[in-house]
Amino acid sequence: MFMNIEHIYFAEERNNASERKKLVCYHQTKRPVQSLQTQKTLQIMLQQDEEILVANLSKMNRYMLRRAKKEPYEVIVKENPSDQELLEFQQFYNAFAKIKNTDRVQKFHMQTLKLLREKGALVYTKLQNDKGEALCYRLYIVDEDIVFNLYTGTAVWIKDRPDLKQQIRFANRYLLWENIMMFRSKGYARYDFGAVTNKEEINEFKVGFGGQEVEVYYGYLTDSKLGKLILRLRDLKFKIIK
Repeated sequence: MFMNIEHIYFAEERNNASERKKLVCYHQTKRPVQSLQTQKTLQIMLQQDEEILVANLSKMNRYMLRRAKKEPYEVIVKENPSDQELLEFQQFYNAFAKIKNTDRVQKFHMQTLKLLREKGALVYTKLQNDKGEALCYRLYIVDEDIVFNLYTGTAVWIKDRPDLKQQIRFANRYLLWENIMMFRSKGYARYDFGAVTNKEEINEFKVGFGGQEVEVYYGYLTDSKLGKLILRLRDLKFKIIK
């Protein structure tokens, strides 16, 4: 049994007849729809005065961002990254994921990134030092007024190297703040960190940059008989696993 799943981000409404015939996975949908699940996410309203954005930073983040300016960082931003650059990101992220025991970027995810690139909806950002060593990546989905943080990975395996200890300490925060300012300057209205998690330290990190809770909706919808059958089998599988 095979059916393609279409992923749609930030949908305002569902009124396309051809879309209803597919099995669609909705992410970060703004309007509630029956059978979609509620999810809390953390967002920053970007078009506030910069002074307010800075004031919303935690005291620790303000200190670390000041300190980060002393490091030999270079930020690379690309809206059309090459296949080779995406492959380098995949290798970097999977090394990070292995250490952090989280999901890796698989072939399917790479295909999704390339599709997003083709639609002009992918922004690739990388932080490296003056020797060209990658320290951190952040990849985003962009759509009209919103920026969604899709992947974040840091070079945690080099934190014990004396020559890079300070650089890696500030890298993630520095790249995040530079990206927030960049997207603000491009006119985006909201920066979405992604869902509130069950890991308090991750939520605290996002709140420390001014993230505020917002409700969005996600899940699968379909009007096709095959799609409904696949969803029933999927629900049954998860019930058995539980």
